[in-house]
Amino acid sequence: MIRRVFYNAAAQILGKGFTAGTTLIVTLLVGRSLGPAGFGDFTKIFVLVGYFYTFADFGLNSIFVAKSNLKDEKILFRVLVSLRLAMALVFVGLALLVGFFLPYNAAENTGFGPLVKIGIAMASVTILTQGLYTTANAFFQKKLRYDLSTIAAVSGAITILLAAFAISLRGGSVIQFAQAYVAGGVVTVLAAYLILYRKWRIFVIPKIDWPVFSNYLSKSWPVGLALILNLLYFRADVLILAWVRQPEEVGIYGLAYQFFEASLAVPIFFVNAIYPLLSNVYRQNRKKFDKDFKFWILVLLALSVLLSIFLILVSFLIPFLYDLRFAPSKAPLVILASGIPFFFLSALLWHVLIIFDRQKNLVLVYGAGALFNLVANLIFIPKFGYIAAAVTTVVSEAFILLLLAVIVLAASKLKTANSYD
Repeated sequence: MIRRVFYNAAAQILGKGFTAGTTLIVTLLVGRSLGPAGFGDFTKIFVLVGYFYTFADFGLNSIFVAKSNLKDEKILFRVLVSLRLAMALVFVGLALLVGFFLPYNAAENTGFGPLVKIGIAMASVTILTQGLYTTANAFFQKKLRYDLSTIAAVSGAITILLAAFAISLRGGSVIQFAQAYVAGGVVTVLAAYLILYRKWRIFVIPKIDWPVFSNYLSKSWPVGLALILNLLYFRADVLILAWVRQPEEVGIYGLAYQFFEASLAVPIFFVNAIYPLLSNVYRQNRKKFDKDFKFWILVLLALSVLLSIFLILVSFLIPFLYDLRFAPSKAPLVILASGIPFFFLSALLWHVLIIFDRQKNLVLVYGAGALFNLVANLIFIPKFGYIAAAVTTVVSEAFILLLLAVIVLAASKLKTANSYD
């Protein structure tokens, strides 16, 4: 089990290391080409569009992994593709609608200007490509072949890097950089589905099956709603910053958040690999599950401390990697790095609640977290800016972790008592 977890986690981490490296170069190109204000507009575009990635996700992958078996997995996967495709198209339309009505104060240069709104319309295509790639990942996760998923992600990252480099040479605009991400998304999807066909002979023709659609949604809605609430508190700070502060400040915080957000892929990769195995162990041997669960808690905690130290060291390089205009990004990155352990542990506890069939509790936990985060951001960001945004992010995740730990402990004791009965 340990070998399979580390192999799949390592495949994802190596892939993420490559894509994070290309993202770093792309942010260098965007930052140097557009400056803090332009980078702020770039951040606004993809933060808003990123919300709809999660809406289209809706926790469907975890249900597919848990419920499908060798006999029906290809059929259920085709149904999942159809459902995800329909949802993604709906959310593309919603992104266009929301982008059109976003506020803008031309006198103070706050909010979402015309250029940002055009960028949102352009980048909304990535909601569709991200949804299709996420669906392919459900099958890769089921087979524990994240190495193949990584190949597709790397293909898209190379496309974005080459396009961004070409755009920067011509002194391109934020719209053109958004187009680079659209091109990268298309290449990622094509690569992922080509791999599925070559490896498992899955020619993905969408399949409509209303009972299965209903079953997916009835099982996934607590996870999906929790994901949405998680994202609402996770990135509300940037939207509030954009609303009340100058674009330069959004750009400074957005750069720090780029490094922080890339690091959060590490716990997700480990937990993605751990989840199918822990789920199987839980059904077969409860005592072994408890032992394995404690082992992975310690592993994730140790890794999170190392990653926090690494990010703090990286923060000192920002003025050299970019230029002195981005030097203030160091402070929010140090603050965000201090909260990495909270994110590692909450990622595992999230999946343990799904294993316990207590996913409905996730809605309550992340609903409380979203409310806490939103109120704190509205109170402190207008006065303290991006420093308040960073501190609130860390404190909110600590609050989330506390709630998850209490519920997991209570659920574990209840199941232990029932097993003795």
